[in-house]
Amino acid sequence: MNSQTAQTTTTTDESAIRAFHRQMIDAWNRGSGEGFAAPFSETADFITFEGTHLKGRKEIAAFHQQAFDTVVKGTRLEGEVDFVRFVNSQLALMLVVIRVILPGQTETSPSRDSLPLYVVTKGDEGWQIEGLLNTRKLTLERQFFLDDFDLLSVEAQRQVTDLVSSLKQPH
Repeated sequence: MNSQTAQTTTTTDESAIRAFHRQMIDAWNRGSGEGFAAPFSETADFITFEGTHLKGRKEIAAFHQQAFDTVVKGTRLEGEVDFVRFVNSQLALMLVVIRVILPGQTETSPSRDSLPLYVVTKGDEGWQIEGLLNTRKLTLERQFFLDDFDLLSVEAQRQVTDLVSSLKQPH
């Protein structure tokens, strides 16, 4: 294979991998667990931002459908691919930046920004996602706040939570 063919294959492969990002965002915005899970292999591993380990396309689809129908109903995603890096001709990593728009809002909610890292493999059926580690983007300032919050007594944590809740109420 000459370098031009290798370049074309890499460009074609990278385009196929990058398409997963748009496909998943579109499925999220439609509230489709099945569509969201479609790029994953039957045996894929998905680690959610809070540490839940989902195994396989069916479990990924079911988990997300339940979330779309309840806790993230009406949220919308936007974002972009940060990079695709080929480890070899059949294995690639992709890092994505994701931002969440909460229901009724027009701007993203920075505390929900995430940086999913994908492990993508090429087999007989083309490229599929074999693994995804989703992590929240967390500034040091927010981490320090959370560390301080964790050091408070249960009663003090409740008071802080109540205070924050009251500040969100229209006065």
